[in-house]
Amino acid sequence: MFRSGMLVMVITMASRILGLVRTAMIAYYFGASKFTDAYFSAFKISNLFRQLLGEGALGTVFIPVYNERVAKHGEEAGKQLIFSILNLLFVGTSIITLCMVVFSGQIIDIIVMGYPPETKVIAARLLKIMAVYLVFIGMSGMICAVLNNFKQFAVPAATSLLFNIAIIISAVFWGKSVGIDALAVGVVIGGMLQFLMVLPSFFNIIKKYEFTIDLKDPSLRRVFYLILPMLLGIFAKQINSVVDQFFASYLKSGGVTALENATRLYNLPLGVFGISIATVIYPSMSRAIERKAFDEMRDRLSKGLNILLFLIIPSIAVLTVYSKDVISLVFSYGEYGGDAVIVTSQSLLYYSIGLYFYTAIHLLSRAFYGMKNTRDPVKFSIVSIVLNIILNALFIQKFEHKGLALATSIASGVNFFLLVYYFKKKYIGVNLGKMGKFLVKILATTMGAVFASYFINVVLIKLLVFSLVYLTPWMMPLKRRGIDVF
Repeated sequence: MFRSGMLVMVITMASRILGLVRTAMIAYYFGASKFTDAYFSAFKISNLFRQLLGEGALGTVFIPVYNERVAKHGEEAGKQLIFSILNLLFVGTSIITLCMVVFSGQIIDIIVMGYPPETKVIAARLLKIMAVYLVFIGMSGMICAVLNNFKQFAVPAATSLLFNIAIIISAVFWGKSVGIDALAVGVVIGGMLQFLMVLPSFFNIIKKYEFTIDLKDPSLRRVFYLILPMLLGIFAKQINSVVDQFFASYLKSGGVTALENATRLYNLPLGVFGISIATVIYPSMSRAIERKAFDEMRDRLSKGLNILLFLIIPSIAVLTVYSKDVISLVFSYGEYGGDAVIVTSQSLLYYSIGLYFYTAIHLLSRAFYGMKNTRDPVKFSIVSIVLNIILNALFIQKFEHKGLALATSIASGVNFFLLVYYFKKKYIGVNLGKMGKFLVKILATTMGAVFASYFINVVLIKLLVFSLVYLTPWMMPLKRRGIDVF
């Protein structure tokens, strides 16, 4: 598990760094303007249903149902389930894509009502171009879930490398000549490359493909039975994202871009650590639950949460204490001016407060899904989303972009504590005492790293010293005990 997790983290780290390069290229060539606001809004809408129909809901529900079906009926029956899901997914994403193309103007008018008319026109045009991305990312996301279940993590993790490369090339080579439309075309090409990349591994495992949908398959019906509450929760999250866009559209020009760029930075540890750990641990938790090996399941969950503490707490320190330094290092070039750097760094600081909550939610939710309980995480998610919307409305007038970021952090904290409390109440208690002692050690080494690096003026040296001081006390314990340190 640890070795697979490290491999996924390395690949994801490379992808996230490329993602930062991608965002930096967009900032360099287009700054923080009506064009980037339009692009980020249109992309968020074209990406709206990815978690609903791709690797989010379907992929998570598929793994335990598939394992159960294979155990009872054999591998061939499992393959038929895969074919039915993928074919239904293709039909669904195609219909949604067509609707986004036809009604792009109306969608933009509703979701980013605060934009000036010219920005709305640009966003609608970009949405038409990017709509087909949904088909590619939906299909590739589901195939990635299949590959993960067969303990193939490297190829799925590497798909986003191609996506980032496609957009970077589009920005560098066609940004000035074509304008912001180049980024929209890059999104479509990137999605297509992600889909093509996973096909060889998929066919190497499955060996064939059938264009059939067995609507009478009880396992298929079970997938949709389990997915319904998840769809509600994930759709609520997506609506929450749209509501954030609605509020942000009333900020001054460039506000949406600043929030998106801050999101990109705090998503670096979220994706590298949180999603990687959850992706690797989830299939083994699911199999442990299927065998009713609950002690093993508790051990894997507890270790996962402690690994996240080890990785995320120092990340929070860097992204809050050194937020302006980090933003200046990544974005302060070309068209991205000083005001944009300040707004982005302030947003990053308040987003990063909730970073551990964001990452741990991925792991805790999957623990519920492994128990075939998709309802409780959805209920808690909806509670946090409603809270986020209320806080957005309360904070935006006084705190502007900072208020929107802080609202997200507070709502995520509420979601995290609800998940911990009810998982312990219904199933298995996480050893909070052990976690607390481990957290004290993490905080001590993190504070030492901040103290050692705070007065260094060169940003790269500051971050290097922070990392060395933080990691040094852990090197020998990790070498001697490995994953048992956690």
